[in-house]
Amino acid sequence: MLSIARANLLRQFNFSRDVRLFLLYNLLANIGWGVFTLIFNLYLRELNLRENDMGAFSAVQTLSMAGGAASMGLVLDRLGIWRATFGGVTIFLVASLGLAFAERPALILVLSAVSGIGLAYLFTTTMPFIIAWTRRDERQFVSALSFSVVSLSSTLGALVGGFLPRALPGNDLQTYRWTLVAGTMIGALGLLPMLMMGPARGGRGLPDPTAPKEATDPSEVRRVRMDMRVFVLVGGLMAVGAGMVFPFYNVYLTTLGASSTSVGYIYALGGLSAALIGLSAPLISRRLGSLYGVAVVRLSIVPFYLALILSPSLPLAAITHIVRQTSISMAWPIDSTFIAEILPPKARSRVYGLRSAAWNLGFSGASLVAGFLIVRFGYRVTFIDLIVFTGLAMALFVGYYSRHPRVRSGELSGALPRWRRRPYVPIEEPEVAVAREAEGTAAGGVAGG
Repeated sequence: MLSIARANLLRQFNFSRDVRLFLLYNLLANIGWGVFTLIFNLYLRELNLRENDMGAFSAVQTLSMAGGAASMGLVLDRLGIWRATFGGVTIFLVASLGLAFAERPALILVLSAVSGIGLAYLFTTTMPFIIAWTRRDERQFVSALSFSVVSLSSTLGALVGGFLPRALPGNDLQTYRWTLVAGTMIGALGLLPMLMMGPARGGRGLPDPTAPKEATDPSEVRRVRMDMRVFVLVGGLMAVGAGMVFPFYNVYLTTLGASSTSVGYIYALGGLSAALIGLSAPLISRRLGSLYGVAVVRLSIVPFYLALILSPSLPLAAITHIVRQTSISMAWPIDSTFIAEILPPKARSRVYGLRSAAWNLGFSGASLVAGFLIVRFGYRVTFIDLIVFTGLAMALFVGYYSRHPRVRSGELSGALPRWRRRPYVPIEEPEVAVAREAEGTAAGGVAGG
């Protein structure tokens, strides 16, 4: 029995060497990002900058991320996934090193914009790489594993960011600065696995015979475009809620009495929980289906933020952060794999880039507004925003895709819960059926003549 379980486990990890190297790159690069996320706002506060300044820097960074992500489809087609990722992450690392020494707001603003371009490639190329270099039966597990690796790296980054300021000599400003430098150096180590890759450095990906055919009929083209628009809009709605809360949450924890070390522990626990529980994403998807699984996971944060609005406390805020981190790690691989099964190959890289662009636009606008709202009204109003926009996004996601022809026909049986699945029966769009009937009538007339 143990040998069978061991064989099944090994079979789950039986993917290519380049994919393993990509996971190692993700681990190291995101440790650097985890340190930066934890420490940078604390560093800014030591420069006597307020939440509205932090919101402005975050907004500029995410706006440039949006620009980089929006053009990513063209860049990936021209340069390939490997070169685009390597170049983009290098840009991010150089800008991060500059931010560790910048003290003037104008310079911080410029470097934040530059780092955002690089971050677009750190975050957005994960799913295109996985789709290109894994088989369809591997994708959901590898994507869940990838997001768990990112969560684990956030844990390690939080630990590094929490311990180093206390271990380094100097005042708070100096210790935060050199912690940012250390995080950047760890992130730079992630470029080494990228350089060790083989086929992925020059190839265009594995063949995918299971992918939907490219749309040719006008109604099919319109369907693909609508599928992309809804997926992008869902990301944008989620971003508006997230941008109100996430950039300031470490500072919020300090207002409840947490030290920088305690914040590091809380972020580390969130990342560890996301890394471990996030691996259960394929199980959630198999039981509840992609559509309802994503909705249940993403909406799981709502009761915790409601409780935080009514009765804020440090323990509750810590638990809320852990639940939020875990829900993100579980939801992203499910909905990202789902849209890859819905769309034909050429639309995939575009939709990931456009969704990232929409996310960053919504996130940047929301974080800019949130900085001013927090200064004037406090944090509770931003929690309300998160709840409202998460609910809207999930209503749109489930409402639209549950009526999709490929879902209703049973072709994508994994999109629905087990009790709602049925045998595959092709469903044609009405316009396509009419066109084909007309073609058949015309052909019959010619034959009869």
